[in-house]
Amino acid sequence: MEIGDVPGWAALVVSIVSVAISYRLGVRSAHASEKSADASRVSAREARRSSDAAERSASAAEGSLVLQRQEAEERQRAAEPRVELRVEHAGGTSRLRLRNVGGAVARGVKIHDTPGVSTQDREFNFRTGVSNVELVPGAARVFLIYRIGATRMPTHLWVTWEGQEERIAIAVPAR
Repeated sequence: MEIGDVPGWAALVVSIVSVAISYRLGVRSAHASEKSADASRVSAREARRSSDAAERSASAAEGSLVLQRQEAEERQRAAEPRVELRVEHAGGTSRLRLRNVGGAVARGVKIHDTPGVSTQDREFNFRTGVSNVELVPGAARVFLIYRIGATRMPTHLWVTWEGQEERIAIAVPAR
């Protein structure tokens, strides 16, 4: 071996050592990259879960808000005075009284046709449909009811008033 060959051999050894070190560092870097990628996937999964949970929470909050609004509207409606009518006996079997026990005025009160039954009161007359009756809170209107033939006393009367266009059944108390 000549002296001129020593630097060449030294360079070869240094090259081999540097290749080995580079390989090792490359492997470590690859492992670190894989760990980083795994951590990124886990982080993305957690972010999706968090996003889903936030959406569910927002949806639940929205539903709760809707319920709160409905409850507030119901409380407001309950606080408003309403018409509430009751049928009472006013003496005898055919003499009845329609009373407003609510807190609002009932205008245009009308008793609707009931098979086999008629009234004597012109303003409550089933056939004419006249509706001039107004009942302030606490007021009552007496009327006679006639049963035609062997018809029994009705168990309820169908009534409407201004603001209540759909017929409401009001029970006639038993005698």
